[in-house]
Amino acid sequence: MNRLLAQNWQVSPVSAAMISAVLDFADIHRDLGGGRTLLRLSPERALRADIILLLGRDAERAADIGLVWNDREDQIVRIIDDAALRASRQAAWEEAFDLFDADDRDVAPHRLCA
Repeated sequence: MNRLLAQNWQVSPVSAAMISAVLDFADIHRDLGGGRTLLRLSPERALRADIILLLGRDAERAADIGLVWNDREDQIVRIIDDAALRASRQAAWEEAFDLFDADDRDVAPHRLCA
């Protein structure tokens, strides 16, 4: 657990390569109405080999980016960066690992019987 605490959890900024990857390989398309579509990479798609070869260590980060695309004008309207949600996902994992830090070691271990 100390190794996780020592890591630097800064998030890299959005790059042009990430935006291009989302435009080219988006597998989540959500109609927002008014001729606009939200494009995203799913986490499973971001971890495939072609995305990793294209983006390198930023491949997982590309799953945090959402693009609002205007179908009528063929242009990006807005770039949505969900990097703040990454911190909340990290907190959920830390809480899950804290469950095992309880002082239950003094109690006799339970045995599983088939």
